[in-house]
Amino acid sequence: MRSCPRTLALICSSLLLIVTSTGCMETPAASPALIDETTLENHGWSQEGEIEYSTLQQSISDSSSISFNSTFVKYRNERLTSDIIDQTNSFKDAYNIPFDSEFPKMDAWISTNRITLPGGAKLPIDMISKMTNRSFNDMSEQNNIRNFSKIETRELVMKEGSVIYVSIYSGSASAQNSSLNVLGLVAAFGNEDSSTIVIGMTPNGSLPVNIGPVEADLFTIDGNKEIEEMLELIATIE
Repeated sequence: MRSCPRTLALICSSLLLIVTSTGCMETPAASPALIDETTLENHGWSQEGEIEYSTLQQSISDSSSISFNSTFVKYRNERLTSDIIDQTNSFKDAYNIPFDSEFPKMDAWISTNRITLPGGAKLPIDMISKMTNRSFNDMSEQNNIRNFSKIETRELVMKEGSVIYVSIYSGSASAQNSSLNVLGLVAAFGNEDSSTIVIGMTPNGSLPVNIGPVEADLFTIDGNKEIEEMLELIATIE
């Protein structure tokens, strides 16, 4: 799931006021918001693909422009993927389901998107809120999540001691003439010269399937446990 371009476009409408107050047009590089590698390995997670760097130019006159810098990193839960595969294979063996049956691919992931503004300007609180809301909308739309709603807010103490707030969401996703509950999380926070958006999603509960005479759960995932693990990973971001 990518939210970076839409999120950056949202910021453009307020950028001129921010830049005017800073009096500086230079935009610092956006360092990746990385999860600690040892913690990833200990929990069976891994980075997916390469770090993506991007710059969005915004014209402010016929002869000048300003830019935003952004980095995007995505992680996947390889341990959970293996668990789902094992449960799916056990289901096939137990009910003698042909191995060419198409089962939905479900996994858990976290993405981080760090953004810098001209002059190292900080985003105002209301803009960070809009970024968080846009990220939530993107997550639900691009993953075909229905009835996605916020169920709680968590306080999370980061590695360096700061406290951020993480919104937890619950919804359901269509899967092979059935539906699977999912949990999602969204957090937005800043430091001296950048703002970071973190998004994550995990299956939650059982996926019931109906194949011929067989009606049973394909797999079962403790989504609340997975969320706790994801929070532990996010807390290591610097």
